[in-house]
Amino acid sequence: MKDKKDPLKSLFTSDTEATKRYQLASLVRSFLSIDQNSREFNFLPAFSEIDGNMAKIEILLAGAKARSLHFKEPDGLLPGDIIAIGVMAEGSVKSSLKKLFDNHKIKKDEEGRYFIPTYRIPELIKQFNKQP
Repeated sequence: MKDKKDPLKSLFTSDTEATKRYQLASLVRSFLSIDQNSREFNFLPAFSEIDGNMAKIEILLAGAKARSLHFKEPDGLLPGDIIAIGVMAEGSVKSSLKKLFDNHKIKKDEEGRYFIPTYRIPELIKQFNKQP
């Protein structure tokens, strides 16, 4: 059934990718930017005001997702990548990643990179819009 009256037709769109990118940008832009040449994160003052290491990691992973979409590279960060960024202590990184993973807030790929599932972006937008 492919006629114009198919009720399933409303579920399909050609701009899903654009919507995902817009949501991701609206989440991340207040906290960090990404250098076009070095691909490094540049932290804005609001990042240091984020309450809690798990929330900081969620923003870092959202930034990594944005970077991966823009540069067409694998999504996510290894624990060592987060530690090297230097925004929190090694023990805090590892315990926060474990808590987020155990609570199904983040996922891990076969290479050990942690990433934010795309379906969590709207939830994170609401969460971070509530922060002062």
